[in-house]
Amino acid sequence: MALTDEQKAFYRENGYLKYDKRILNDAEIDALRQRSEDIVYGRLNHIPPRFIQLEAKFRGNTDLSVDPLDTVRKMTQLCYFDDLFATAAKNKAIVDVIEDMIGPNIKLYTDQLMMKPRFNGTVTGWHQDSVAWPQFAPQEHVSCWLALDDATVDNGCMTVIPGSHHWGPIARQYQDAFLSNPLLAEPRPVEIKAGYCMFHHGLNFHRTGANTTPSRRRGLALHYIRAETMYLGIEDEEARLLTECEKPRGEFRFMLIRGQEFPGRV
Repeated sequence: MALTDEQKAFYRENGYLKYDKRILNDAEIDALRQRSEDIVYGRLNHIPPRFIQLEAKFRGNTDLSVDPLDTVRKMTQLCYFDDLFATAAKNKAIVDVIEDMIGPNIKLYTDQLMMKPRFNGTVTGWHQDSVAWPQFAPQEHVSCWLALDDATVDNGCMTVIPGSHHWGPIARQYQDAFLSNPLLAEPRPVEIKAGYCMFHHGLNFHRTGANTTPSRRRGLALHYIRAETMYLGIEDEEARLLTECEKPRGEFRFMLIRGQEFPGRV
């Protein structure tokens, strides 16, 4: 058991947990930072281009004077293509907590290296992860947000609405009305030092601010689901290729992190 009864109760009530134990040492942080830079600068080319997304103002921009590392918004599915990031997703200290939250049979849905580049990192607005991923039943994701740089209010750390997960999935057309309801708790920023992490429920509303500072703010979001989860598939081909790592239809299985697989499930 990784969590105390108090931590479990806090997570159940608030839908997030800032974890007090360090996950990565300095060498592990440096290795992941270096790997991300090697990918962005093209020193390594094992990540297909569709999994590297630029900030909007740099898409189609051929200005070579900007450091490429300052243009990338996020990189996804790194754990499926890169052994170093896969090792991070399987980190025992993280997975032990995930097991306390969702049980012993665990799969990785996806990962997102949120680059939040210095000077250019844009706002990610309020959202629930599970609402964006309706292809799973039930919608019970848990995410680990692992800081590779210090995440502060100034450079765009995570902000959560405690307890918002209790209200269930909120359709996007009703999101503004929901967020303005006085029954909700006040938003709470969660600053995290490099090497530490936080966990949040897939239905917890969260956002990140802009990064206009000269400091980088990389965070690795690891999204876990129960291995018993049903996968309903994705009709849109581009969205499917992103989710299923460019595999032909019917060939992809989500990464088993711990426990056992189940026929007909993820």
